[in-house]
Amino acid sequence: MSKQTKSIVSTTLVVSILTLCFKLLGFVKQMVIAKVFGTVFETDAYNVAFNFVGMLSSAFIRAITISLVSIYTHCLVQKGKDAASRLMSACLEILVPVVLMVLLVVYMITPFIAGVLAPKYTPDQSLVLQSYLRICYPFFLFAVVTLVWTSLMDANKDFVVSRTESFVTSVTTIGCCIFLNSILAVKSLVVAQYLSYIIFGTLLLIRGRRYFKFTLVNIFEVPEIRFVLATALPLFVGNSVSQINKIVDNALSTGLGEGNASALTYSVTLEDFVIVILVNNVVDILYVNFSTYIAEGNFDSLIATMKKAINIMICMMLPITIVTCLCAANIVSIIYERGKFDGASVAMTSAALIGYALGFASMGVRDIILRGLYSFKNMKGPMITGIIAVAVNILFSVILSRFLGIMGITIASSISMTVNFIINSQMLKKHLPSYNFLAHIPVLLKQIPSIAFSLVVIIFIKEHVTNNILVFLLSAVIGIAGYGLILLFMKIEEVDYIKAKVLSKLPNRK
Repeated sequence: MSKQTKSIVSTTLVVSILTLCFKLLGFVKQMVIAKVFGTVFETDAYNVAFNFVGMLSSAFIRAITISLVSIYTHCLVQKGKDAASRLMSACLEILVPVVLMVLLVVYMITPFIAGVLAPKYTPDQSLVLQSYLRICYPFFLFAVVTLVWTSLMDANKDFVVSRTESFVTSVTTIGCCIFLNSILAVKSLVVAQYLSYIIFGTLLLIRGRRYFKFTLVNIFEVPEIRFVLATALPLFVGNSVSQINKIVDNALSTGLGEGNASALTYSVTLEDFVIVILVNNVVDILYVNFSTYIAEGNFDSLIATMKKAINIMICMMLPITIVTCLCAANIVSIIYERGKFDGASVAMTSAALIGYALGFASMGVRDIILRGLYSFKNMKGPMITGIIAVAVNILFSVILSRFLGIMGITIASSISMTVNFIINSQMLKKHLPSYNFLAHIPVLLKQIPSIAFSLVVIIFIKEHVTNNILVFLLSAVIGIAGYGLILLFMKIEEVDYIKAKVLSKLPNRK
């Protein structure tokens, strides 16, 4: 394995461990929220409003930042730091005014937006949702600062500070729930989000000064900005379609009864624990290195790194999927069941979590392949496949929610991600003819004995142990450890590498 590939793995491990610590604190935050507020109408209204603003930010800002990382990296390598800084300044000069215009429009059409987000709400309930939408809209502007500066530091391979957002948000939210709940009730969550954005944005600005200092530039004198906008447009269309899918999911959940929208949000938090630590950190670090490989014309290293990353992702995510699906109710009960979060809330949230868990591996592989396509500045292809995947998601969400309730919505999400990565893997061959997703089939087949072992062990544990904490711990430790030991005997290169890497960090080993 090359020195640069080893560096990628080491960086990923460090960032993942740091993120794990912050995410554990995030669980404490969600436990506090669940205990104080539970799954009631007002938490539904807040979550629907907050999620909509997050969707708006994701569709609009991520389109710019994803294209920006690749082009900024190329500019930094080819032209140097000054040219790269001018590109960043030009992006901000375009982004901020456009964001303000978007905010003006959404403020004007808030009643319409509320109607789309929750079509089955009564007029009084809709007014509550509208009030939350209006106070959450400015989060969109804060997202510009955080996402642009995070992209800046990721492109410079400075990953630590940009991963502290969860820590800042968790500490701030816990404090606001404790000290402001009696005064502001659910609106204390809004105050917490404002404070966390301000604190985290300040940290990013301070750290980012070593790479970038904003200066007014003539955007017409920055040729790279045209490429950023040109590549961002199809990304924006693709992301917008994806966000429409989330709006449909939220609208369907509000129609399933009180508490379902909140349950969907709580399950997303649990899903994020896995995705942020084991997927997002990996793909963010890989994306920067993919872009560097392409800028250098080093396609052999790109293919080798991508294959190893996908194989490792498969080996990691499948056992986690099994444990999560079989122990969903135990996990939700451990994390949330206290205060106003009762058994009915556990049932709704665990059902949603199972559906999401089925797509863990698909999401990880999809995001790696997408970053490969983005590195080649192929934004149109993923846009088209994204539209197809969203259509599949909406179709299955509508159908399955009628029979499976909230679980049907999340299963549909997992189905759409599987469709997405299958199509994108074929598209990647246009840029890398020697790459073939079928090369990963042997690794998938070698999982079968491990899957069978984990299923038997966890089912046995659940039948003989009643304590939720013991069920989860025994299932996670024995199930995943046994899964890993069997994989070692299956002679998978990436598993052997991880074993060697872990052993090298132990005392008295060189």
